[in-house]
Amino acid sequence: MLPERDKPSPYRPDILMGLAALVICAAFLVHNINALYIEPNFLGFKDPRVDYADLAKLKNALGSLPWRLSGFGHLLSGFACVVLGLAARQLFRDSRLAAGRLLLGAGFVAGVGFLLTAITDQAGAAAVKLLSAQNPELEDAAYLSLSIVRIIFNCLAQVGLGWFAWQLSYCGLRTGILPRAFCWFGYLSGFTGLLMAVTFIPTYLLMVLLWSGWLAVLMLRRAVSAVQVP
Repeated sequence: MLPERDKPSPYRPDILMGLAALVICAAFLVHNINALYIEPNFLGFKDPRVDYADLAKLKNALGSLPWRLSGFGHLLSGFACVVLGLAARQLFRDSRLAAGRLLLGAGFVAGVGFLLTAITDQAGAAAVKLLSAQNPELEDAAYLSLSIVRIIFNCLAQVGLGWFAWQLSYCGLRTGILPRAFCWFGYLSGFTGLLMAVTFIPTYLLMVLLWSGWLAVLMLRRAVSAVQVP
């Protein structure tokens, strides 16, 4: 009788990775629509490098439907990143690569960052509005504090996801499980995420959208192919 830790998992890691990546892709589709269309045309964020520091525009955007939808996307991405890390660790379990073990940690870091961002978007926004209503003299300070905290949490999420993309690309190239083109694109996408630790890179939104969508297709196709094999 096999020890508990050596028993095969009833959950296929490729299916879990595919579904988790699909959730992240859907969330980043919402983020891209907000950043490229809704925010410039309806919320006044014409130049992200400058307008995200405009307190009046931040007050108007905070709690709006587009930002709440992004917050919900961050919430789902947080849980999805944890699943992604666990499933990726299982997928490369037999390779015994150090990067394979680090996938779990990277997924956890990204998940924590996204969940904290989501809480800031939802509960944080509601708390700031309530505090500002009761303490008008502290309104600007409250909004600025929330914005700074949100930026830090969001950067943590992107750095964690970028780290995950690098570890996944390395494992994919070493084992041959993932296509080389995807792995090299993963390095590029991951690099834009890691750069968020030091500077704002708007292109990371599109990079993560394409990377997560590609990963979802690869993993779900792999799962379907495995089922069809007699």
